[in-house]
Order: sequence, then C-alpha cells, then structure tokens
Amino acid sequence: MGASARSLRGLDLVNVFMADVKDGVGVYLSVYLLAEQKWDPSRIGLVVAIPWLVSILAQSPVGGFIDHTRLKRLMLVVASAIVALSCLTVVILPQLIPIAAAQVALGLVQTIFPPCVAAITLGMVGHQRLSRRIGRNESFNHAGNMLAAVVAIFIGWFISYEGIFYFSIFQCVAIIAATLLIQQRDIDHDLARATAEDREPCGSSIAGAKKLFSNRNIAFFTVSMCLWNVANGAMLPLLGQKLGIDDVKHSALYLSICITIAQAMMIAVAPLAAKLAEHGRKKLFLVAFLLVPVRALLFAFIDNKYALISFQVIDGLGAGIYGVLLIVMMADLGKGTGHFNLLQGTTYSAVGLGMALSNILGGFVVKQAGYPAAFMTLAGVGTLATLFFGHFVQEPRARRRDDRPAPVDGVPA
Repeated sequence: MGASARSLRGLDLVNVFMADVKDGVGVYLSVYLLAEQKWDPSRIGLVVAIPWLVSILAQSPVGGFIDHTRLKRLMLVVASAIVALSCLTVVILPQLIPIAAAQVALGLVQTIFPPCVAAITLGMVGHQRLSRRIGRNESFNHAGNMLAAVVAIFIGWFISYEGIFYFSIFQCVAIIAATLLIQQRDIDHDLARATAEDREPCGSSIAGAKKLFSNRNIAFFTVSMCLWNVANGAMLPLLGQKLGIDDVKHSALYLSICITIAQAMMIAVAPLAAKLAEHGRKKLFLVAFLLVPVRALLFAFIDNKYALISFQVIDGLGAGIYGVLLIVMMADLGKGTGHFNLLQGTTYSAVGLGMALSNILGGFVVKQAGYPAAFMTLAGVGTLATLFFGHFVQEPRARRRDDRPAPVDGVPA
C-alpha cells in the first residue's frame, strides 16, 4: 500500500514553497546588496559564498543524521523558521556582520532541505517509482520558483527590494504548513535511507558506509557535481549584476524575468527528463554538462540585455535535467547501502564547495578583469567538468539491474 493522497499532496506543496526557501533568496541578495546597499562585487561574492562554505562542513553530518532519524518533518519545520529569521535580518540589519551571521545560519539549514525532501520522497514511493516522483517534485519546485519570481517582479517594481525578503518569510510559513500535511506513518524510514526494498541484507552500518566510500564511481560522480557547480553557481548572480550595471532601478525586474524564463523551461523539462532517465542516466546528464559552457560563452560575448535574458532558456533546459538526474543517480549509487542520505550529504558538500568557489572566483575575476572574463572563466571550468564526467563516471550498476519502473497506484508518485 502506498502513501496516502494527503501526504503526496503535502509533498507537492512542500516542493512548491521550498523553491526560494532552500537557498535563502541568495540570487536576490546579490542584487539587493549591489543596487540598494552599494556593496563591492567581490565583497558580495564572499558573502553569497558563506552558506556554501558552511554547508561543506555541515552537509555530510546532516545527511548521516537524516539516515537515522524519524524526525524528518520536524527538521524541515525548524529549518524553515531559521530561514525566515535570516531573511528578516537582511532587511532590518543590512550590515556586513549581521548579514554574514544570517548567511552562516542559512548555510547550516540549507543542508537540510534537499536531502530531507529526497529521503521523505524515497521513503514514500520507493526506488522503482523514484525517477517519476522526482520529476514531479522538480516540476512543482520549478513552478514554485517561477511563481516566486513573478511575485518578486511586482514586489521589486511597485514596492521595494526589501519586500522580496518578506515574501520569502511568507513562503517559510507556507512550507511549515505543507510539511504538516505529510503523515508520519506514510514514511518508511528504512527505505528512506536506501535499505534494499527487496529485503536483501545491506550489512551493518559501518560496512555500508565503507562500501559507499570505497566505490570509485561515487567518488568520480561527487567530483563531477563539484565541477558542474563551480561552472554554473555564479552564472545567474553575475548575470543579474551585469544586467543591473546600466539600469539599477530595473535590475530586480530583469533578474526575476530571467528566473521566470528558466523555471518555466524546467517545469516542462523535469518530467521529460525523469521519463528519459528510465532508459539511461549518463548520456542525458551529459547534455546538462554541455549546456553550461555554451551559456557562459554567450553571456561573455553578448551584451544585449534582451538576448541575455532569452538565453535563460538554456539554463532551464540544463538545470531541469540536472535537478532530476542528481537525485536519481544518488539513489542508484546508494541503493542497498542504507546510507542514501549520507551519500546525499557528501554530494551536497561537493555541490556547496563548487557554489562557494564559483561565487568567489566569479567575484574576483569581475573585479580584476570584468564580466566577460568571468564568464569565459566559468566556461572553461564547464568544459573541464563535461570532459571529466564523460570520461570517468559510469552508468550506475543499480540502474542496470532494475530497468523498469513499477506502476503507480492512486495519486501520481
């Protein structure tokens, strides 16, 4: 018997409202500090990088904790409350130390959202239904991002930049309410940490962890995710800054339009990516890798703001594939180990490292050589990431053993 309709609808809503909450409106923070507070781009890059630096240390322990706790819903509630307080700090105390402290708090709690939601999802639907369900999760998440971006356009245009952060506080309250719709009894916590569904023994906790970290494919996959995010992480914040240089008044509007275009594309791409992923992961993931340097080079050599905004279609295509394949491949690689969330934690630490390095690198190169040079640098890293992934990462064995999804009863999984 599967999860109840109420719990699955609650999971849908969690993904909708988690859209901006999980990253603490980091993109808007970058534009807000540049346009309203007149911060230096390199200083902005360092502040925006703080959550990702913190997450490098926190992500693996948090993932291991999620493997062993039944308080996954409570973790989402507490994390949402902390994000709300951090957003309030940004608008009330827009100085370096308070914002840096808020970013540290965000770094701690943003390690909770993606792995916790993925664990709850796996615990509710199982491995065979996971790719389809992750596609649905991602579609709802991108729809939430698009809705949030549209609302941000009106708030930034008619009210103020600060209003965007108050809207994020509302989203935090909404995600708490949505989390409470998910019923505890619908989550199989053994399955949520990737204990084999067919009751095959997965060994002791220590043996499972050793098996996890001795897998070379996991190591190569983790490095690939780091490199992808070094190339991609700073792209949107830098684009927002570039668009706002000559038109500060409309910078939030331009950024919101960029996000809306990308998220609209992701809504369409995510379910298609989930379906295509059932026939193989690696080749599809390579498409997401290839699109990063292409987008960076376009940003480097083209200055027309309308063209730059339209290129967000490329971002939507690549990120739509990435969002689905990242979770599905982690589930494949961790299947049967009992340490799916520890694997998530390790991978997201690599993602955090990549995001931090991207923002630091991007801000530094902008200050020294300008925006075109920064985008060309990101394009170079993106090319390296593509070559590394293509050569070293193999199709997960778990996927080759289990080739067809199970039928889904009742509410779509």
